[in-house]
Amino acid sequence: MIEVFDAVAARLALGRRMLRCPDCGGALRPWGRARARTVRDLGGELLTVRPDRARCTACPATHVVLDARLLSGRAYTVRFVGQALMGAARGRGHRPLAAELGAPESTVRGWLRRARQSAHELWTIGVRAVVALDPSALPTLDRVNPLAHAVEALIAAALAVSRRLGAGDRGLWPRIAVLTRGRLLARSPAG
Repeated sequence: MIEVFDAVAARLALGRRMLRCPDCGGALRPWGRARARTVRDLGGELLTVRPDRARCTACPATHVVLDARLLSGRAYTVRFVGQALMGAARGRGHRPLAAELGAPESTVRGWLRRARQSAHELWTIGVRAVVALDPSALPTLDRVNPLAHAVEALIAAALAVSRRLGAGDRGLWPRIAVLTRGRLLARSPAG
């Protein structure tokens, strides 16, 4: 899977074989589209998406080119999940967050559990990005809650990306999705 800020620009780059395989570095070529799926965004908005697929010209790998608004295998946008993570970082539990967002309690509980399990890895991804892009924006170390510490580091990194690279008006959580390579809720995010 490859997370991109702009799916339309990525489709053009893919057609020109300008995207590289994350496994071997070979040129990627278009290889159809993934199945259509509907995801829920904040405010109850439903988005139907059908991401591009790519095949490496050098190795047998195939990849899905995923818009940064989405997380792999999730029925909710990254902004939706991000709202739950920010609420949990502020000390709110899964039940009130689920009620506020209009999502099943078990779904929100699962997100929070996964994010808490990988909080240190998420924090590391955020801090590395901030150090590389804007060391003056390093987050403080006075957080007791590891998830709050991780969310603060990821937000600092997303803001540094925006300042340094001009990621446009894509939003905070899509930048975080790209920083975590779409594995915000993975057991150990690759950074």
